[in-house]
Amino acid sequence: MRKSDFIGLLLLAFVLGCRFSVPVADFYATRCYPLISGALSWCAAFVPFSLEEIVVIGFMLAFVLVMVQAVRRRSFGRWLGRTARLAMWLAVWFYLGWGNNYFRTPLYPRMGIQRTAFEKEAFGQFLADYTEAMNGCAGAETTWNRDALAAEVRSFYTEKVADYGYTGLHDWQEVKKPLVNPLYSAVGVLGFMGPFFCESQLNLDLPDVEYPFTLAHEMAHLAGVTSEAEANYWAYVFCRQSADASVRYSGHLGLLAYAVANASALLRDEEYDAWTETLSPQVRQDYRSVHDYWQGKRVKVVDKVQHRIMDLLLKSNNVSEGARDYFGVIGMIMTMDALSPASSSPACP
Repeated sequence: MRKSDFIGLLLLAFVLGCRFSVPVADFYATRCYPLISGALSWCAAFVPFSLEEIVVIGFMLAFVLVMVQAVRRRSFGRWLGRTARLAMWLAVWFYLGWGNNYFRTPLYPRMGIQRTAFEKEAFGQFLADYTEAMNGCAGAETTWNRDALAAEVRSFYTEKVADYGYTGLHDWQEVKKPLVNPLYSAVGVLGFMGPFFCESQLNLDLPDVEYPFTLAHEMAHLAGVTSEAEANYWAYVFCRQSADASVRYSGHLGLLAYAVANASALLRDEEYDAWTETLSPQVRQDYRSVHDYWQGKRVKVVDKVQHRIMDLLLKSNNVSEGARDYFGVIGMIMTMDALSPASSSPACP
């Protein structure tokens, strides 16, 4: 045992405290994470590329090196001790950097909100309003630039979403460029939150129509949101309230796959077909184009492996729905909008 091991074990004890004690996790989320995320992202801001992948690759190489050395020296004990040490620091860095947010009090009980029970009439009204707003913005010309859009997203989370118990964002927290971008396109990952340096990464292949919604989704994670459904919710709310019609359209189109999934599961076939007929030709074309675009980049075997890993990661971190958590965004929109009817989007020109 080294002195650093005792430090690591103390930090690991705090991580376990967050996992098994909600008050400890709440303390981390409100008191520790704002300081840690600000410091880590400030350090990362001095380089233009993602540091997250470098950390992951570094740990992978370290695990391989330990195994090779153990085989050469035929020492199982050496391999076990060094592997345990690496695993400890990997877990400590992941959870202290960001992952402990998984175990805090969820949004609804934290804000005293009761989830809206499903009612077919209310769901039908949601679909009608949502479709009308989306059709009205379809085909809007892109007028935003990425730097200005990122500044708007940071301001949105700092000024509005922070009231819900999340962390405000800093000017230096810009999205980073992934180093192995083809891998993310191969598995359909549009963006990801890096827990080691609190960096948000966006796929370089993102088309403009998906960029605002994906940017706002990843920035939600940076603010401390762990639920994928909730990250989708805040991304949609940001886009919906934008003065730019193309940003609003990005939010509506980004939500369409989840609306389709919910509608197909909850409506009768004839009702579902009647709703899809109300989608404008432009919306249909954009939806198919985006789907075909990413399908052309996917590698099915790698995609299935990544999906399974993501599902297991989420379930092991207090997200019971796993990868299907994304689809809960529709219920969240209906619940939150019922509390705040004035949240409808501006009219499109």
